[in-house]
This record gives sequence, structure tokens and C-alpha cells, in this order.
Amino acid sequence: MSKDIELEKHVGHAFKSIWPNGDASIIEYLTPMILDFARSDCRDHHYLQELQSGDHAKVAARMWEAMLYARFHALGWGISGIAEGPDFLLETGSGKIIVEAVTAQPGDPDKAVALNEWLNGGKAAGIVPFDEMILRWTSALKAKRDKHLKDVECGRADSDLPFVIALNSCRLGGDTHGVGGVPLAAMAVFPFGNPTAQINVTTGEAIGGWHLAWQDALLNHNGTPVPTDSFLSDEYSCVSALIGCSGFYVGENERTEFCGQPPYFVVHNPKARNPLPRPWLSGAIEYALGKHEPGNLEMICLTPPA
Repeated sequence: MSKDIELEKHVGHAFKSIWPNGDASIIEYLTPMILDFARSDCRDHHYLQELQSGDHAKVAARMWEAMLYARFHALGWGISGIAEGPDFLLETGSGKIIVEAVTAQPGDPDKAVALNEWLNGGKAAGIVPFDEMILRWTSALKAKRDKHLKDVECGRADSDLPFVIALNSCRLGGDTHGVGGVPLAAMAVFPFGNPTAQINVTTGEAIGGWHLAWQDALLNHNGTPVPTDSFLSDEYSCVSALIGCSGFYVGENERTEFCGQPPYFVVHNPKARNPLPRPWLSGAIEYALGKHEPGNLEMICLTPPA
């Protein structure tokens, strides 16, 4: 049996293990990207095993790696893996860049109750548990930040290179923006809260208009504050930017808009020790901070629509 036919069987088995009656168009969309990545030198020796594991968390993580590889390859960038180190080392026109891929997971149902109930049939209530979603983002970001610092300490990563965390949140329901219209990727690293206003109790009108609350922490299931302003902290200065994506599929008629994939949201870290060019990723929607005052943030879209 040829190597390519064997790989196709592995990929087919992966889809059947998690999605026995899956939509053929989605499978056809993802399969070429997964095969290209599986043929590359970037995959680690656990790739095919975890892809076929039937574990939704592992399969999602492996599919996301393939999507990122396809996206970076389409830009003509050199891409390599680093053994036990970072997922990708990119060779771009602006230099080398390290990228770690991660997928946000729903987590323990006993700890993320509202999120898991919403994902498992509670959507009809119309109350999207954005706070619990953001907590899953912050958890994944901290894990990858910590891994990068360990890689630097062990000599597997260069501390002088820009470092990007690429997070896919598809398993959290596919939402891209919070209640106030701010991308979830930005809400995970900047203290943008929900819209608030003072209300005239007689007329019901907002006094002075609506604005986004300053929310620099959320309470987890234990009641412990979890920071949501990591890109305003020196502790995250090693992270140059965050790529956020909320899907694994885009319809055929929409593939020309964002380089053939769901939209990528790039959020630049204003405190980055090794900043990226702005804008950086062609075809992405990119943001940076403009005004930054205590209690007052202004985010700028670096790639406004034409």
C-alpha cells in the first residue's frame, strides 16, 4: 500500500471516530490540509495516533495544526517544527517567528457548568456564557505562555524571536465576538467587559450612552479572580500576539474573503518584547491598542474593510 493511500485511510478513520455521519463537504474541506500537514516534516511522531484517537480535544488540536500549516504555507513562508519544542518556526520576510497552536476546550462540566450546558442543548435559552468562554481562553493562553518560557529555559526556543499563540475556540461554540462587539480574542487579553450604562429609572433610557465596562478579571468556579488583561502585564511580554479563530470550516462561497479559512483575528501585544510588524498576517483581521489609559482603552483595527 502506498504511503499516500495509507495516510488517507488514517485521516478517514479520524473523521469516523468522532463524526461517523459527518457532513461530506466539511470532510472534503479539511482532508487536503490534514494530508499536507501529515506529509510534512512539521508533524510530530504522535500526530496520526492522536488524530485517530477519537478524543475530541486531541483531534481538534491536530486539525488546527493542519489549518495553520496550510495558512502559513499559502503565504510562501518556510515552516519547520522543533522536535519537542514549539509547534512551528516560521521563516517570513520579516524574520523568524515562533508559533504555538492550541485549542480551547470546554473543560470539566462541574467547573464550567453554564458553558457545558449551553454546548449540550441549552442554546435555545439564548444566554451565551461568554465569561466561561473567556476563562477557557485565558487558561489555554497561560498554558502556552508557560510552555514557551520552559522551552526558552531548556534551549528549545529563542527568547529573542517573536512568539505567537494561535488559539482555535471552535469547541466553545463558534462565537467570534462578545456582547459588546469586541472579538473574544481581544477580550481574553484586554479588560474589555460587557456594555454598561446608567439608566434613567423613569424613562428607561441610558444616561450618557452605553460603554464597555473595564473588566480586568473574571471569577472562576472557585470564586478566584482570573486576570483578563494579560497583554497589559509584563508577565506576558514574551507573547508578541494572539491569533484567534473560532471555526474549522468555511463555506465554498466565502473562501475568497479570508484566504480560504474562517477569519483569523490577530491581537498585538503592546508590551511585547519582540513585536511583530503591524499588520502581520495577510488576510487576517488585526487589532492593536490605540489609547491606553487607566480605565480607558481604545482598540484600533489595523486592517479595516475596504
